[in-house]
Amino acid sequence: MTYQYFCNIFFGFVSDLGKILLLPKFGELPQWAVVGDTFPLGCAFDEANIHHKYFKDNPDIKYPEYNTKNGIYNEGCGLDNVMMSWGHDDYMCMVAKENGSTLPKAGLFIINYK
Repeated sequence: MTYQYFCNIFFGFVSDLGKILLLPKFGELPQWAVVGDTFPLGCAFDEANIHHKYFKDNPDIKYPEYNTKNGIYNEGCGLDNVMMSWGHDDYMCMVAKENGSTLPKAGLFIINYK
């Protein structure tokens, strides 16, 4: 097993620690609000998203500028320039940063966007 392979597995595991938001001690948020798929905002919803059928109820569906492949973004702008839905992955990345984590930038990227 290579070091890079181990790091990918480790950071993937660490990102799921954000699911502690489901626990009573940390807020008792419903699972759909914490564990659902992370997806880009401001562009068309992709059918590859888990439970994509529910996106028909999202108010953004009413705005034509949000319903194209690139939506409000320029092609190739990079994930750091795309607003993503909030979820447990983003929460765990924020916790790591706020607590002075020494994880490399690539590790934080994996946690946030895996």
